[in-house]
Amino acid sequence: MKIIKKTIQKTVTRNKIFHSAVALCFFLPFLYPMKSPQGSDIRNDALTIVALGDSITWGYPNGKSWTEMVSSETGMRIINRGVNGSTLNNMLKRLPTDVIPVHPSICIIMGGTNDANQGRTTKEMMADIQKMANDLLSRDILPVVALPIPMVWPKAEEKLQDLRERILSSAFLTIDFALDFDLPRDEFRQLLPDGLHPTQVGKRMMADRLKKEMPRLLAAYAKFKK
Repeated sequence: MKIIKKTIQKTVTRNKIFHSAVALCFFLPFLYPMKSPQGSDIRNDALTIVALGDSITWGYPNGKSWTEMVSSETGMRIINRGVNGSTLNNMLKRLPTDVIPVHPSICIIMGGTNDANQGRTTKEMMADIQKMANDLLSRDILPVVALPIPMVWPKAEEKLQDLRERILSSAFLTIDFALDFDLPRDEFRQLLPDGLHPTQVGKRMMADRLKKEMPRLLAAYAKFKK
């Protein structure tokens, strides 16, 4: 889809230096310990990740989520905190109850879809993301801001695209879930039959994206903890 080409180009440009620095990590078996630059080991079962999001994180319509796929296939402890209909502001309010008490190592924040549908501005969305990131950092939790998958409806998707670009232009550590949905229109629509929620194939794509990006996130976490 042409609508997210710009995001892909920015992602490549913004991350190519960082990706080069950790490229060797992708050749390590995923279940083995990863070595940080300081020589400490990080095992998949040694840290906890919370995925904070909406129905796309929860796994609508059947509750089977990409988070559970990654957890079962890698041994990584991923706690799903997706709530149907949640906006970024809802996530901000849920942070003290859904994330902080778990004391995770990493929190993946993915939202904006419901915000865009409800007419919230990207400035408001970014303010909520920044507040969540600041709170997490103050508690020694590494925030990772996910770029949400695209929507079928052009007007809402335009706003969501603006959010992706703002996230990419920020200093946030990111993961681009929209990247793999850049497909011909017919294929793309098949992945989102209701225009919003991915099929099981789409969830599989999101799980594979997280698995591919995990070495980079763990390398960033090792640096964060030094």
